Amino acid sequence: MGVGLLVILLYLVVPAKAPRSLPTCTEAEIEAALSALPPYQPTETDEFVAVQNSHFVLAGETYLARGINYYPARYPWRRFLTEADLTTIDHELSILQAAKLNTLRIFLWNEALFTCPGSGAVPLADGFARLDGMIQQAAAHGFRLIITLNDLPDLVDYPLYDNPPYVVAQTNFIIDRYHDEAAILAWDLRNEGDIDYGTHNSIPARFTREQVLAWLEQTADSVRELDTNHLITAGWLYDNESTAPYVDFVSFHHWVGAPEAHDRILSMQDATDKPILLQEFGYSTQRMDAEAQARTIRGIIDVVLDTDIAGWLIWTAFDFPTDATCIPPNCPSVDNAEHHFGLWYSDYTPKPAVEILVP
Repeated sequence: MGVGLLVILLYLVVPAKAPRSLPTCTEAEIEAALSALPPYQPTETDEFVAVQNSHFVLAGETYLARGINYYPARYPWRRFLTEADLTTIDHELSILQAAKLNTLRIFLWNEALFTCPGSGAVPLADGFARLDGMIQQAAAHGFRLIITLNDLPDLVDYPLYDNPPYVVAQTNFIIDRYHDEAAILAWDLRNEGDIDYGTHNSIPARFTREQVLAWLEQTADSVRELDTNHLITAGWLYDNESTAPYVDFVSFHHWVGAPEAHDRILSMQDATDKPILLQEFGYSTQRMDAEAQARTIRGIIDVVLDTDIAGWLIWTAFDFPTDATCIPPNCPSVDNAEHHFGLWYSDYTPKPAVEILVP
């Protein structure tokens, strides 16, 4: 018997492993969770950012996004919505505001915001209190926010691209809670979803391109039904033009040099008339010295200005200490380049790149 046939027969005979059961809450627990979360009170931010031709506009004027992808220095990734304190965030936003930045991109992962997924959207008051406070502090410092949804999703048991009902319910809860908040510039529906269909050489495809783009189309339609105030995007790494039919502006990420950025932008401009945003780019000062980081960032910003796209957002604001990126007991993390992309060191000392931000 050939090995291939044996594998096929085993696949047919051995039942597939059932996905883990989703935890549920009682009706009393659901009611208590909803009662513990007060309604969100929108800030007094004036007007929503819109699109006109190939640019963002605000109050009739072009809005050039000059921004940063933001996690607090000591509370990156999973610690952001579970441990970050608003006093620290307020201090860090003051630093970013002084550098004349105007746009922040933040990332939401649903496990920090909801419990009992088997019961749909059951909010965790503590996580939403941090998110509410973050949005309100950003508005107080004059920032507009791009909020990335579906970060760190389940891609195994209840895959995001199958549109599990509990994920749909949780997304709808977030959109409904903040649909009147003008400090939010856009909803970013998924970070680098194209990697999930194999656009990154080192990461195998888990899904087909058709699956992911069908999910993007369906999710964009669902969000628009709930929220006509905010723009929609999807921050893909490479296959950026594929998002154009479903989004209000095309977002791309770029990790090499200025000449390549120039070529990519021209290609996207040939493919779409929608605004184009350089949503992530950055350079680690473990891989180059701080002066080279500043020069490289300056070169990329010059390309953005020369090609007249909608703006840029750097990765990231602050270096991350190795004892802040780990999950106990595996602490501290092994130091690597990922800890050193900041424009400021983790003690808030500015790197030379900060000097180029002030227009």
